[in-house]
Amino acid sequence: MSSVVLVIILVMALILGVTGALAMTTGRIAFPWVRKGVKQPRVWGAGALLIAANLAAAWLVPFHGQSLLMLAGLLLIWRAQGWGHRETPRAK
Repeated sequence: MSSVVLVIILVMALILGVTGALAMTTGRIAFPWVRKGVKQPRVWGAGALLIAANLAAAWLVPFHGQSLLMLAGLLLIWRAQGWGHRETPRAK
């Protein structure tokens, strides 16, 4: 990979890592366009940290390790968005 691509990947990893850590510690997401769709911000933060770890270790970890980290991170973000369960109607 060229050095420009590596710098871009590391910057993306740094941004995702910082926002993931903020979401896990404070329970609030820094991106306003993501904030309104997330129901569980701490789970979203854990997923963002896993994706950041995947991006940061892209040239060190073999492909199957990268794919497991990315899949786990995407699964956590998917769960935090609330797409994995239904809303139960409240009784009146």
